Amino acid sequence: MRVFLTGATGFLGEYLLQELLQRGHSVWCLYRQPAKRWDTVRFLSGSGLPRQSADLHWVQGDLMEVADRWPEWTAASPGLSDVDTLLHCAASMQLHLDSRGEPLRTNAGSAGVLQRVLQLQPMQAHLISTAYVCGRVEGGFVREELHPRGDFVNVYEESKWEAERLWSGQATLLRPGIIVGDSVTGRCTSFFGWYIFMQAVHLLSRLTGGEAEGQPFDLQLGLPVNADSTMNIIPVDYVAQAAVRIIENRDNHRGIFHLTHPDPPTYQQTLNFVKERFHLDGIQLLGTAARLEMKPRNDLEQLVYRQMESIMAYFGNNPVFLRDNTDRVLPDMKPPDITSGLMNRWLDHAIDNDWGQ
Repeated sequence: MRVFLTGATGFLGEYLLQELLQRGHSVWCLYRQPAKRWDTVRFLSGSGLPRQSADLHWVQGDLMEVADRWPEWTAASPGLSDVDTLLHCAASMQLHLDSRGEPLRTNAGSAGVLQRVLQLQPMQAHLISTAYVCGRVEGGFVREELHPRGDFVNVYEESKWEAERLWSGQATLLRPGIIVGDSVTGRCTSFFGWYIFMQAVHLLSRLTGGEAEGQPFDLQLGLPVNADSTMNIIPVDYVAQAAVRIIENRDNHRGIFHLTHPDPPTYQQTLNFVKERFHLDGIQLLGTAARLEMKPRNDLEQLVYRQMESIMAYFGNNPVFLRDNTDRVLPDMKPPDITSGLMNRWLDHAIDNDWGQ
């Protein structure tokens, strides 16, 4: 394929770029900041890819100006006019609407911009979405199909649903779960979702001395989640490998695919891991009908309580994502088991890198 890749310098984008190059495709990468470009080049070099390649090209500009500048770019970048594939990974990760209109501006607004590009140069279009475009689903199954407007946990999910609605019938929809670090190295550059909860627990552990030897610290913390519910975390390298394998086959184009984990850890398994990793105790899972319960004993615990309170809404949305389409086209490709060893690898990297601060 000859691919125009948006979001190439983002966390998932880097892995998509790596996978495309390793499988012999030519890629034109849209980027804004030279520093981010060089970070991505160093990442590729670290994985054994050359810093310069006849298959790797860079186009500097803003996502929202792609259509206006496309004639200029194709004239200045040899081969861009022959690109046959659009892989749209760029996205705003803003959870709540801000004064600039993000994340709706980027995640939904880019659809119109890129569709104008396709009128100038026909391409097969593929969109990185999210499995959580389903909205809030309690205890149900989610199929690989278009969803009606749901009760969204945040504006990010709504913006991705809007994007899917605008791309419907024109693009392959690739829906990852909650993306976490590399399954081999633990590497991560975007600490959202699962990491926010783990960061809060890590902070509590440091404040209470829970990481030291001795009696586990009693947190006196009740979480409004069901013990057997799951948070669908998925390694970034699996998402990239599966996405590229899917779009390589024209029979899959314009389909919908869940890039999710078939057996994600339950909250009880996660709680058991937290107790062992951080030497903490006194955490109870109260069920989604309950409210977050904690008895802060000082200002620092109050600060952690507020952080956890802000993310609790995400713990009540735990559907089971069916993977019929993905399993049919990738029968030999399964995500790695999420073991305590793998979760420790992710956390070691996050803590060593100060949670991306």
